[in-house]
Amino acid sequence: MKKILPTLILISLCILSCKDKKTTEPFKPDSNKEKSVSPTEKKDEKEDKGFIVLKNTYQQKDWLKLYNEDHSEWKSFQMTDTFNDDDIIPNMIKPDYTLLIFKFLGKENGFYKVLVNEDKNTIKYIKESDSNFTYQTVGEHILTVFSVGFNEKENPLRMEANDKASSQPLDKDSFYYPVKIERNWLMVKDDHDQNFWIKWYDEKGHLILDLYYDA
Repeated sequence: MKKILPTLILISLCILSCKDKKTTEPFKPDSNKEKSVSPTEKKDEKEDKGFIVLKNTYQQKDWLKLYNEDHSEWKSFQMTDTFNDDDIIPNMIKPDYTLLIFKFLGKENGFYKVLVNEDKNTIKYIKESDSNFTYQTVGEHILTVFSVGFNEKENPLRMEANDKASSQPLDKDSFYYPVKIERNWLMVKDDHDQNFWIKWYDEKGHLILDLYYDA
């Protein structure tokens, strides 16, 4: 009996040791299974996010302010007919039309993050509470422009909003005015009041149209 007891104790210790190893061994996922990806991971980070637009109610006597990342003031200015500043080269600027449009990059602590100089990739900030500016999605903004341009070969005029619909040749003497949006399709009207459909963004969410703000 004395010889059996140490043997039983040794066996018990071995069993407990094996159990500990089993419970503490890290989980190893099956390498053959596809890794799940959340919707935010699937989304292209460079997807166009919209625009911050100077409102058409802006009065030239009002001062516009742009801020640094630490929320200190970077620049203040009045958008007069003769405004000119080499530091401010946004997505679109036409002082005589009071037109000022920045690419929207996101929101941070009550501020819009915008690209104020596309040549130098200068990023600054505008207060969300600034009543002179408004945010527009890309789709909303397209419907505010005068006309659009597009690549006829890659993005032909369609009679219906689908890839299998019959196409029509581009009339180079006509403007194409935005009418309405359905999913990734934009209805446009030409100078003869004919309606067609073109795509307005690609599979990565990038705008594939040229936007024209006047004739």
